[in-house]
Amino acid sequence: MMTSKLAHYRRKTGLSQEQLAAVSGVSARTIQRIESGRVEAHPATLKMLADALKVQTEELTVDEKLPSFIETKNEDKTKPLFHMFALIGLCFPVFNIILPALFWFFKKDESVVYDLEGKSVVNFQITMSILLVSSVILMIFIFPVGFPLVVVVYFYTFFMSVVNVFKSLNKRTTYYPLTFLFLK
Repeated sequence: MMTSKLAHYRRKTGLSQEQLAAVSGVSARTIQRIESGRVEAHPATLKMLADALKVQTEELTVDEKLPSFIETKNEDKTKPLFHMFALIGLCFPVFNIILPALFWFFKKDESVVYDLEGKSVVNFQITMSILLVSSVILMIFIFPVGFPLVVVVYFYTFFMSVVNVFKSLNKRTTYYPLTFLFLK
């Protein structure tokens, strides 16, 4: 059955439905409907999904027995490093962007998962750094407003980084709200 094959290959690459949607250009809702068997995928949609998963289209459609296990790769050990580098960098200004960005730069071609994970961390850290610098400037001119804002932005950045370290260690989908997409 094709629906279980899409889910199998998606999980095998370590992507969530949302991440596959971002990479393939197919909506997450369509992926959900294909995986659940409610709809049969259009050939063009299958091609987009197969390209994103780096498999042949036929692999998603040929009827054969799938293995009952899901491969775990080194990705499970590497993904948390993106978030940990950002945490280390929070102690040293600018390194919260430089360390994950360098790690992403060297790992992005190895896996779609690394590319997405690295971009999300770098985008979040750049967004929060811009907010932090703006808050510091505001603190210089209006201390009672700027200082609490600096504290809130710093601890929010720290909290979200810690949460996503634990999510990635537990093989769950990481998420950074309030992020501007500098790297797409």
